[in-house]
Amino acid sequence: MYEIRALFERFWIVKNQNKELYYATRRALPQYHQFINEHLGWNLVLNEDIIKLEKVPPRSMEWMGIEAFTDMMDYCLFCALLLFLEDHDDGEQFLLSTLTAAIETYMDNIYSVDWAVFIHRKAMVRVLRYAQEIGLLLVYDGKSDDFSHFAAHEVLYENTGLSRYYAVHFGRDILGLRCASDFEALTGVGDRGRVRINRVYRQLALCPALYWTEEDKSDYEYVKNQRNWVAKYLDDALGGELHIHKNGAFFVLRGYSRFGLYYPNEKAISDVSLMVCAYIRERLPQRSPEDRIMLSTHEFKEIVTECKTKWDSGWGKNIRDLTANKLYQALSTFMEGWMLLEKADNHIIINPAAGKWVGHYVRNWEERIEPLEDAQIGLR
Repeated sequence: MYEIRALFERFWIVKNQNKELYYATRRALPQYHQFINEHLGWNLVLNEDIIKLEKVPPRSMEWMGIEAFTDMMDYCLFCALLLFLEDHDDGEQFLLSTLTAAIETYMDNIYSVDWAVFIHRKAMVRVLRYAQEIGLLLVYDGKSDDFSHFAAHEVLYENTGLSRYYAVHFGRDILGLRCASDFEALTGVGDRGRVRINRVYRQLALCPALYWTEEDKSDYEYVKNQRNWVAKYLDDALGGELHIHKNGAFFVLRGYSRFGLYYPNEKAISDVSLMVCAYIRERLPQRSPEDRIMLSTHEFKEIVTECKTKWDSGWGKNIRDLTANKLYQALSTFMEGWMLLEKADNHIIINPAAGKWVGHYVRNWEERIEPLEDAQIGLR
């Protein structure tokens, strides 16, 4: 089971970086063939260099971006880097100045690049770091980080040849696609039954929750009617339990099955979000037919402020020192990423998962010395 978890957790498995895991995963793949091909509908890249599971999500979400990138320019520079590597042989060496000159050409009429500007050099450094971390580049001489301080800095790189496997192969012409919704529509082309199966399994395997509404219950009908099989296939592959509620389904990993990102984690803001969820569950029982709660931004800020006033003496220093407004911003962004809430204009929509994951301090918590991250959290 750990082999397929490794494919979920990593972008790819490179033989030269981890031969033991590469061969173990390659041997185990036949037992996951049906799950990957029929239920998830994903492509598997398997050759003498890498094993890569092309994890195309059912829909795009903010947290699915490259974590190291902070701006749209980072993605443009990275695409230009991939184009540059396409024109170079495996093992071919090149200088940073050659790369930056080529990128200026690739970016012409798309994004104006000026290496005299610090933020542009800093963006290039983020791209180079990421490319090195995933194995697209090897550094032979110099440090990429120094480019942010000095535009004339030189680094000698080697092309590993892995760039040719980086992009996802959709099997269709994507030249006319312009936005994320276009790609989402592309993955929905084909037999409706098969598309629905793939959508359900992808959502449960990749995301914190699968929600449905009164208007669109096709996913619900499938999960409800096939719940035993869905639970079995997910459990056999990843190790966990399928929880089905009125307006949502959740695939919850068992404690010993944890891998990748999970909620709640060890970050203090994760613990604070549990307490906010508990507040909402206990004090705001009125819900819509879709099992959601609509709050104004002001109302949600008041909830965050009240939780801070009541419990922040038990929080870690960094989060305790945040103003109520900054705590609201950090908490709402964190909870949105875990599908606990949605932001809509001047409103906050509390999703069903917020009633599923709650946390409380232990009894007589104020007498304890430990902050929240060290205290016991009761989950239910």
